Amino acid sequence: MTLAPFNPDLGLIVGLLLTAATVALRFAVARRIIVTETSLQLGKATLPLEFIGKVESIPKEEQFFARGALADPRAFFQLKSGLPDLVRIQITDPSDPTPYALVSCRKASELIAALEDAKPTKKAK
Repeated sequence: MTLAPFNPDLGLIVGLLLTAATVALRFAVARRIIVTETSLQLGKATLPLEFIGKVESIPKEEQFFARGALADPRAFFQLKSGLPDLVRIQITDPSDPTPYALVSCRKASELIAALEDAKPTKKAK
């Protein structure tokens, strides 16, 4: 409250406005994971569902190594600290050198279920 010595009301208003702006900015820049009928969108990256292979949740005790020492440098990473779950999505596109996507999320089971339900092979059965 740097403005409090001059005017306590102004200091309070500026503090509340800065807090609201920070929260709004945080939501505006958040990377989203969107599963549609035809694709998986990870932030700005889009992957057609036909090129999604095995999808698996990484156990908590293996997450540190999956993000670091065991990670393939060609992989796509969408990681964010503070999110509890980590999902590995195999990419089967022969023209794409990216072997998999490693994605941090809040609810791995929901992401895996959404991808399994949306996969073209599931719909064909």
